[in-house]
Amino acid sequence: MKKIIMTAAVLFPGFVIACGAHVHNTLPHYENYTESLVAMSVCKVNNHISEEQSAVWFKKLAWAANGTDEELFEHYVHFAAEHVNSIAQDDSMLPKWNDDYCKDQFYDVMAMEQVVLEELYDEQELADREFNRQIKQTGTKNKPT
Repeated sequence: MKKIIMTAAVLFPGFVIACGAHVHNTLPHYENYTESLVAMSVCKVNNHISEEQSAVWFKKLAWAANGTDEELFEHYVHFAAEHVNSIAQDDSMLPKWNDDYCKDQFYDVMAMEQVVLEELYDEQELADREFNRQIKQTGTKNKPT
């Protein structure tokens, strides 16, 4: 448990800070990336991928989802972290996340294409997404440095 929390803090320190003051609203298509986020986290915790590979994996998922790092991290915190925690506590589940599995998952993510949001969502959903981004940007600009 502590290892997972520490890994999340190491992997995503900027995201944790960025998620401090904004609306919790992720687009439904992020659900398509939950399994890959879980795989990335468990592979990293078990040292099957490097710090650099996990960062590239995460960035590629954000790009494929046509979103931002912050949005994907928000989805991770709300929908994937609990799964990672349950896997880490269940020794019978860990053997699935071996070196070969992690390599395959990494290469699958690297081969992903970017989704076209306009094909998935109507204008209001896209406008809401842009509004939420503006709120997030305003909150980070007004913080003292």
